[in-house]
Amino acid sequence: MIKNNLFLEFEKPINVNTIDNTKKSKNSTIISRINNSIDEVINEIVLDLINTNSFLLGSKNIPEIVKACEKFFHDSCFGTFEYVQKTGMSIFKVEHTAGINGTLFLKKFFEKIFEVVLSGFSFYVISNENHVCVMFR
Repeated sequence: MIKNNLFLEFEKPINVNTIDNTKKSKNSTIISRINNSIDEVINEIVLDLINTNSFLLGSKNIPEIVKACEKFFHDSCFGTFEYVQKTGMSIFKVEHTAGINGTLFLKKFFEKIFEVVLSGFSFYVISNENHVCVMFR
């Protein structure tokens, strides 16, 4: 008898209509907060990195930026950097193993480089978990 009373609550069917759907909006708020936090942290790291490495800001043209980026990627062991120049277009390619957060970091890094140093160029970024490609002219 006692056993039956203990398990009586578990044997009752669940009424699907009583499930609260407000959890979806709470989850999207949580995801939004996480994404915003990651964005803020990556932005802080990029700003700190660019401000503390004067060779990045001191570069005035593409060859100097290429040398600065090669130095940065070599010194940080973050990934491999490649510069390709084609007719009418230049390309920065980075291969890394830091996953999606590494890709987010690199996108912000190059956005800031183009905002601060190479502001006269238009650029486009394509990426996946392990690669970032910045095409510009």
